[in-house]
Amino acid sequence: MKKHFLRGVACLLALGCAAWAQDAAPVDLKSLAQTLKEIKAKRAASEKTLGSKLQQDFRVASASNADAIAFYDRAILAVEPDKTHADLVDWEKSDAAQNAARLHLSYLLLTLQRAGGATTKQLEPALLAHIAALTAAGAADDVIQYKRDRSLELKDAGYRPPNAKGKTPLGKIPLFWEQDLIKKSVKNSVFVQWYGISKMLDDVKDWEFAPGNADGIYQSTLLPYYRQTKDPRLLTYWDNKIQQEAQDAAKSFAVFKVDQFNTVRRPQLVWKRALDMIAIGQRNRGMTDMLTLVKTYPDHPDLRDWISGLEAMLAGAPAPDASPASTGTDTPQAN
Repeated sequence: MKKHFLRGVACLLALGCAAWAQDAAPVDLKSLAQTLKEIKAKRAASEKTLGSKLQQDFRVASASNADAIAFYDRAILAVEPDKTHADLVDWEKSDAAQNAARLHLSYLLLTLQRAGGATTKQLEPALLAHIAALTAAGAADDVIQYKRDRSLELKDAGYRPPNAKGKTPLGKIPLFWEQDLIKKSVKNSVFVQWYGISKMLDDVKDWEFAPGNADGIYQSTLLPYYRQTKDPRLLTYWDNKIQQEAQDAAKSFAVFKVDQFNTVRRPQLVWKRALDMIAIGQRNRGMTDMLTLVKTYPDHPDLRDWISGLEAMLAGAPAPDASPASTGTDTPQAN
């Protein structure tokens, strides 16, 4: 019995080997190519439909603060089932939370459009509007911070204001710029987790993922585009940045910080402005500003690099890029 069984197995193996030794009928390459093409087209159409639906969902949700915070409430309860509406209600009442949710969603919408192939030229108006909205939403922080500082000054002077019933203490009022929805990457967004769309954002290039990082949006997306198109708004960016950092230094009321800005940081920014002046075709003006910096700040820590850069340009080398190496952006894609 055992011998018959072994003979049967041997025959089956022999037949199997003989069958595998022969190739199948010739493949119709033209038909195969057409089939693959049709499958790819269906997949692309499906992804486009999905992308359109996602964008519509986020567009509707970001239409107002009320819509945004209601959408956030649904998302967070779906992703974190241990939480309840009661855990969120106090935070959700704040203007800071509502503005953060709305601007997070509107920026996630822009990120999805970028993932779908939208160019910087197409997205530039919306990106500038987003930056303006960030500034407007963050303005309330300055008022709250001023009241906090004033309250501390009064306490130090011995004044104890009466407790206002029903009012949130100044120290517990949420600040817009402290919200995770603004500070953290949309890749880690609760909405991305809820919809399960993280892979859609993996290949997005030349893009800042933190909705509240206005300077990152400029450095990653807008400035490379302005350099490519020789747009004079490059210089406006640097003028505004210099002005803003000067104001921030002055707000600190620290003599060291003001002096550090005037003698170190401001010259660095002016040098980068000069590089971008050259990038848009104003080479003579840019090099003149560079030479002025070298003469005016002989003790600056970047002096050696400045001189080397000027010497290289005098020898015919192109001006280096003004964007900081720390941004870590990819090679700019075609716009």
